[in-house]
Amino acid sequence: MNLNKYSPTILVAAFLLLSHVQAAGSGYAGAQSCMSCHTAQYAAWKGSHHDLAMQHANAKSVLGNFEDVSFRHGKVTSTFYKKNGRYLVRTDGSDGKLQDFEIKYTFGVYPLQQYLVELSGGRLQALSIAWDARPQAQGGQRWFHLYPDETIPHDDILHWTRPSQNWNSRCAVCHSTSLQKNYDPETKIFATRWSEINFAC
Repeated sequence: MNLNKYSPTILVAAFLLLSHVQAAGSGYAGAQSCMSCHTAQYAAWKGSHHDLAMQHANAKSVLGNFEDVSFRHGKVTSTFYKKNGRYLVRTDGSDGKLQDFEIKYTFGVYPLQQYLVELSGGRLQALSIAWDARPQAQGGQRWFHLYPDETIPHDDILHWTRPSQNWNSRCAVCHSTSLQKNYDPETKIFATRWSEINFAC
């Protein structure tokens, strides 16, 4: 099958469809199995934005400056720092008070990178402060707020701890492959799983 004749939009749509159809643990092949028959396509995917759509937070994946750097938005000063090999942020939590949160995953790669924090109930929440991954000459290499002209207190629906910024229900299906949300409405707990953390080829 010659995939080169199809537009990237069609290929993305096809992969999205496949990721929904495939159920975790039911014969899902994985990106590695594509490589032997589709070498060129696999090579084009490897290192692409799809490949890097979501990653575990580590020295290789994190692009943001976590060297004890502060960023102020409204009345909240957030601090990004590292401790014992972990990436952390001190920012306002769901009660409005400053707390320390560990960055569990990177989300996206360019031109911006967001960061996911794990909260109770299996929720992964996307911080509203993101890293501009563009070169400094283009205005990048800096922290910025996704809602720069708005003051967003802890009880606002747009606050990063609220459902509107929830990865499990809002973002995950387009960044990971063969995703199962696994939400229990009675306990209000997520047990979200994926076959591959990124958007596989």
